[in-house]
Amino acid sequence: MYYYPFNIADYKASTAHLSNDEDLAFRRLLDMYYDTEMPIPLDFAWLARRIRVSVEAIESVLIDMFEKKEDGYHHARCDAEILKYQGFAESGKRGAAIRWAKGGDGVAIGTPSNPISNQNKNQNNNKNNKQHIFIVPDWIPQDAWQGFIEMRKAGKGAFTDRAKQIIINQLKTLHSEGQDVAKVLDQSTANGWKGVFPLKTQQGATNGKFNVHAAGRETLARSLVASGMVRRDPWEISDAVHVEVHQLLPGSTDD
Repeated sequence: MYYYPFNIADYKASTAHLSNDEDLAFRRLLDMYYDTEMPIPLDFAWLARRIRVSVEAIESVLIDMFEKKEDGYHHARCDAEILKYQGFAESGKRGAAIRWAKGGDGVAIGTPSNPISNQNKNQNNNKNNKQHIFIVPDWIPQDAWQGFIEMRKAGKGAFTDRAKQIIINQLKTLHSEGQDVAKVLDQSTANGWKGVFPLKTQQGATNGKFNVHAAGRETLARSLVASGMVRRDPWEISDAVHVEVHQLLPGSTDD
């Protein structure tokens, strides 16, 4: 969310008992909540660094004003506003699609002349009312995940819940292969990558040489990108990488 409603009277009534430091912590925690559209992480030390407020003030405010759950600290008002915003956003997208889409008879989809489409629209609205806040699994380090989220939000294109779930599924696979999830996320954050990839030191390398028989062409190409040997975006690896890979790999008599 890029903005959220702020009722001055309600805020003053709810925060009159807070100290100056606690009031500052509460305002910045609200900004983080609405900006990420996610609950506040459980790590007080990490929060203190991110919003530049003391751990004591943060802990006091979270215990007093928020509800602790497995995925972080929740605030009922924030959750309600985020759901409302997401509902408006989806409704706006559907409205734009209806205005531009035309049927074969020249009637805009979703008009009274097309009752079937109207029925589908109502079904979509009912589904939208059941939206829920995206929950990040507890095995993913909050610090690394938040850093990756901020990097994605700073780039072009929206980071949707669907995209987040795809990233989490990929992280789950890497985690099952023994990869350090935090380091995998930090690697993508540092390099500005939209996706997640195996660490260059955990891809079957031995004494600085890649094991040709333990990895396919794509894995080798991504390994070289991660190590800086081939300077390409992992999302834009083309057939040209095939040539560069074999120029850099040690010779093999079993190919």
